[in-house]
Amino acid sequence: MAFPSKFTKFDKSILAKISWLIIDDVEFIKLSELMKLRLSKFEDISEFMLALDVLFALEKIELKESEGQIKYVK
Repeated sequence: MAFPSKFTKFDKSILAKISWLIIDDVEFIKLSELMKLRLSKFEDISEFMLALDVLFALEKIELKESEGQIKYVK
C-alpha cells in the first residue's frame, strides 16, 4: 500500500499520508513527540517510517541525530 496504482487508491497511499507528518509553524520537533502526535494515523510503525523516508528523500525534512529531532525544510 505504498504508492498509488490501479489497485491502491491515492488516499490510501503513502504519498497522501506524508502530509500527516508535516506540522505547520514548527521548525524542529523531536521524533518521539511526532510519533505521539501522528502514529495513530498510520497502520503501523513501518508505514510511519516509510512516510518519513519519503519526506527525507524529497528533502522536506532533515534529521538531527545527535538531538533526536527532525527539522522541517522550507
